Amino acid sequence: MRWWSSLITTGRDGLRIQRAFAAPSAIARAVLAVLLATVLGLLLDDPVAGSMASVGAFICGISTLLSPLRHRVVNALGTAVAFSAMAVLGALVHGTTWLFLLLLAVAAFAAGLWRTTGVAPGIRGCLAVVGLMITADLAPDVHGGLVMAGWIAVGTGLVVVVQLLPPYGPRFAAQRRALAALYQSLAEASVTAGSTALGRSAPFTAARQALDLLPQFSRPAAAAMFGLLGEAERIGRALHSVRVTVSAAAARGYQEALIDAAQVLGHVSRTVASGREHRIPGEVWTFLESWAAASPVRGPHDLAARLRLAEQLARRSTEDRVGDVLEPHTEVPGLYAGTPSVARTARRIRAQLHPQSPIFRHAVRLAVGVVLAEVVGRSIGGWGGLGISAHGFWVALTTMLVLFPGYGHTIARGWGRAAGAVLGGLLAWVLSLPHWSPAGLAVASVVLAAASFATLRTGQLMLNLWLTTWIVFLIHHVGGLPGPAAWARAADTVVGAALAVLIFLVWPTWSTRRLPGLLAEWLRVQDRLLPELLTGYADVGAIDRAAVDTLRARSRQVREHLEAAVEQSHAEPAEHRGPWSSAQLEQIRTQVSTVAGCATLLGEHLPRTPQDTVPELTELADPLHEHLAALARAAAGAEAVAPGALRSVFDSFTARSGLPAETSDGSGSATTSRAVALSTATVDAVEALTATIASRHRPRRHAAA
Repeated sequence: MRWWSSLITTGRDGLRIQRAFAAPSAIARAVLAVLLATVLGLLLDDPVAGSMASVGAFICGISTLLSPLRHRVVNALGTAVAFSAMAVLGALVHGTTWLFLLLLAVAAFAAGLWRTTGVAPGIRGCLAVVGLMITADLAPDVHGGLVMAGWIAVGTGLVVVVQLLPPYGPRFAAQRRALAALYQSLAEASVTAGSTALGRSAPFTAARQALDLLPQFSRPAAAAMFGLLGEAERIGRALHSVRVTVSAAAARGYQEALIDAAQVLGHVSRTVASGREHRIPGEVWTFLESWAAASPVRGPHDLAARLRLAEQLARRSTEDRVGDVLEPHTEVPGLYAGTPSVARTARRIRAQLHPQSPIFRHAVRLAVGVVLAEVVGRSIGGWGGLGISAHGFWVALTTMLVLFPGYGHTIARGWGRAAGAVLGGLLAWVLSLPHWSPAGLAVASVVLAAASFATLRTGQLMLNLWLTTWIVFLIHHVGGLPGPAAWARAADTVVGAALAVLIFLVWPTWSTRRLPGLLAEWLRVQDRLLPELLTGYADVGAIDRAAVDTLRARSRQVREHLEAAVEQSHAEPAEHRGPWSSAQLEQIRTQVSTVAGCATLLGEHLPRTPQDTVPELTELADPLHEHLAALARAAAGAEAVAPGALRSVFDSFTARSGLPAETSDGSGSATTSRAVALSTATVDAVEALTATIASRHRPRRHAAA
């Protein structure tokens, strides 16, 4: 895609308005906190107290609306402490420009690295840095800054207090939402034609990450939810197996069974989400069990049994105490055992501390960009008396919030934020024309804050329209600035957005360039996972369940990053710099999904009795390991692997071993022939991926950037 087309495409994305909203109860709590802060200012007849408490409540309120995975009180308290502490620090360095800029760079770099833990935590980190800038930039002096910080802390404290109000919902609400979404995705996949929907890994990863956040002392009480994740893994494999091994044309009741399975999964989803049991009609179970009993293969029987167990676990998840009676699920032993959150977070951040890491590059851009924006903002001044002179707050704030790790998000946010600020400036100017009584001002400011909360997830355009209107309206009436100050705020935002885009383009992170490294990383995971699964056919229980669970989770994470990078690369103006064309990248994405599906089926059909073992398949483990290791190096830019090499080894193996061809008569050799068929499909999928990787149009190494 050419530069101009890329800018237009991503700009259009930035101006798009989405139909996405936070929970009404969460919005109501945030609005209530701002209302209490505003009323406090009115009662004290202190504009500074009212405005700073409102700002603290507003920023902390936004934090509570950002995809919470922890308890809402924990999210609010963490943001309140960080934001208030940074506000105090900003007041202490007020007037010492060099020290402020140094602290700003360090804080912005830390906020960028914090993005490692997720998008929402990364944004919360940036919001904490805003506290540093508010008092360092806008305070009249150190004492005045400390007073401002105190009232900001009061506002954030109000947000924490309102989180204690009802409705409370069931325990482990974030984990329930993630598991409910996972089971709903399985319900939709079960009635969707083809197996593509079953290959979606994002719901599994989201549920796993949500459960992984639970502290160790809470996990026994959440044992049923860990079990639900384990059963979801098994149900996904069973659905995949049913689609492959059961013929829709020949199997009687096939479609009806999948519809009933979707109904069961939907009921499980609703039970988990609400914490209240939703009963499944008895005729659904009757049909599923009769269909499974009539099937000559084990897939339908496994599916029915796992659905029954998931339904029982969903019921158990509605009870208050289940830790004493439920053992950790064997599918997710490593997840249940867990790792201390501090150690886990530190390990993840350390892994990003190298120049090729997109998160590290983002953190550096953020640190440099925010400091540069602060200097530029101070150099601009007050736009001829219309703005607040001697500070770069709005420019630096915009640069920090626009900069994202990827090209598409950065450009889109730049367009959306700038356009929203201009429109918000116009609306704020209109609202500044009439005279407002103190009560009218309070009502209007709360309404504008509520509009900002309501549009938080609709996109940068709508959010910044209401955000700019609220901020300028509040500052105009509190600080006595002229009505045209709205235009200074909008102009600063445009400058900050332009700086963010420029800084990204000076030291970019192109998804196109990252793709070879991501593909190589995914292949290195398969290099360990697929041979482990083949070795598992040597004997019953031969595989290491914990190792397979860890590898499966890692494979999903890397695959999601790979698929996201492929999607983002289509909008980048740097396609010619990558080793594969857009069409080849889509082909790679499809083939990666196929290989992942083969791994799923190999895991599903591991031997359960001595008669099911196929020890001969272990001979394929080493050749497959060597091929995937070489393929990973080739994906990263080394010498290409010739297609057909693995196929030749496999053909020699089958001819030498004398293993039977695939049968479906239910005889003793059926399990052996199925294992051979799955191995054949795996080799075919790997060979197809090998051919596509070898077709790269640039035979040189592409370092991840």
